Amino acid sequence: MLIDSHAHIVDDELKPFLDWILGTCKKNRIKIFSNGTDFKSSIENVKLAEKYPDTISAFVGIHPWESNTFDGTAFKEFVSDNLVKVSGVGEIGLDGKYTDSIPFELQKKVFEYQLSIAEEFKLPVCVHSRRAHEDVLNELETFTLDRVLLHWFSGTDKQMRRGIDKGYFFSFGPTIVYSKGSRKLMSSCSMDRILFETDSPVHYNACFENRISTPLLLGTIYYTACNILHKNLEETLNIVLENSQNYMRRRIIWR
Repeated sequence: MLIDSHAHIVDDELKPFLDWILGTCKKNRIKIFSNGTDFKSSIENVKLAEKYPDTISAFVGIHPWESNTFDGTAFKEFVSDNLVKVSGVGEIGLDGKYTDSIPFELQKKVFEYQLSIAEEFKLPVCVHSRRAHEDVLNELETFTLDRVLLHWFSGTDKQMRRGIDKGYFFSFGPTIVYSKGSRKLMSSCSMDRILFETDSPVHYNACFENRISTPLLLGTIYYTACNILHKNLEETLNIVLENSQNYMRRRIIWR
């Protein structure tokens, strides 16, 4: 089983191909943790997980870019009403790049509120931290959260070590194929804290010709990781499966 720990499978770019993508993922035993970015995509994730229970685990959340659309009361009510169907809270976090259009203080309030929901309902979180790694770590440490994934982490080795000491997980994606920095960071991560992702439908310029990414790109990521970690494929698959189960605190099985 291959596990994509972070994707946006209900994104509009993927919708024309969604049935084919998910059908192919099912045949190839690919499990996707599909993240919301706003209220609409969160609802769609839950519905999709009902339709494809083997393939999709639904994460619901408001991305920092969408902080100005956040309705805390409606979001909490939705999570509470769908606890059996919701696997986690994500993608949530802070982004230091777009503070002109989405004020950082507003992002923090929305992030904190969603963390409080995850804490209350004991759900794992998937966190965005671009250009805000220190602030994200500071916020996370004010909550009692034992299942945190920092996706596409691009902070320093010291910051990653701080997260590892707290028990956080870190996911690495297609950038490990071509980025020395990403490879180095993954190499220094504790083996029991590593997950892999595609962040679909991101377009990767380097060696992927700016083509739209899907969870089917996982094979390339796993193959590259095997070489970096000096593990064979079976060992890598088992490590990631165990890490994913520890992150989700549930067995991941294929019926």
